[in-house]
Amino acid sequence: LHCVHCYAGSKNEEYEGELDHEEAKSFIRSLADFGVPVLLFSGGEPLMREGIFDLASFARELGLRIVISTNGTLITPQMARRIKETGFAEAGISLDGIGSRNDQFRGQEGAYEAALQAIRNCIEVGQKASVRFTITRRNYMDVPRIFDLTEQENVPRVCFYHLAYAGRGNNIQQDDLVPEETRAVMDCIFDRTLDLHRRGVKKEILTVDNHADAVYLYQRVKRDYPERAPEVLDLLRRNGGNNSGVRIGAVDNLGNVHADQFWWHYSFGNVRERKFGDIWLDT
Repeated sequence: LHCVHCYAGSKNEEYEGELDHEEAKSFIRSLADFGVPVLLFSGGEPLMREGIFDLASFARELGLRIVISTNGTLITPQMARRIKETGFAEAGISLDGIGSRNDQFRGQEGAYEAALQAIRNCIEVGQKASVRFTITRRNYMDVPRIFDLTEQENVPRVCFYHLAYAGRGNNIQQDDLVPEETRAVMDCIFDRTLDLHRRGVKKEILTVDNHADAVYLYQRVKRDYPERAPEVLDLLRRNGGNNSGVRIGAVDNLGNVHADQFWWHYSFGNVRERKFGDIWLDT
């Protein structure tokens, strides 16, 4: 695909200097040695990489929890079974709108139907799947419909991402919401999540990439449910704010280590030259 917000600026081509299979395994071994608990395979589109399932199985054997983030268009029923059999804890599938709105965002007609079928294929084989939705001015009106879809399709988890000004996302800053619009969308997400809870429908609803969400949520709770406010504040304090470079890191296709997936402009070092743990402890 050619997603307008791709933080990696990824193109459908081979990149010179990418980690080969053995280098990737060595890197994964260094993660396990350092005690990293979770490894997320992302891209671009990770399912296009030759040997991806061998690398994932290797990570599982070393005790890492593995997750995959994908546009879903390659997840046939057979692929869904393979994801499940490999031991992925979750398949995060991107939907950035309903129908043609998603296709425009993703740069390919039919991407929505393919992603929706991928979700169904995963759920059919018992593979946990989640929806990942990046909020912009082009698609924020579909947030209620995403809630409807996840309930209809029995999707257990939804992640709402704010637009990150990285990669091609930097080229569409004008499509970001202004603060008043952002607060309105957050109100919608909070209200729909509360409605699910009241009806006993168990879903995990997350917002990502704007830590002001936590403060706004606390203000809402303090106003509407003051008896819960101390508990929420304690939880937020224990989780902390931005964990980039602390509990979150990213390694790109060339082996460069970054504070998170949006920091491609700055690298702490390369895993070809030093182990991941040594690089991380130096930063």
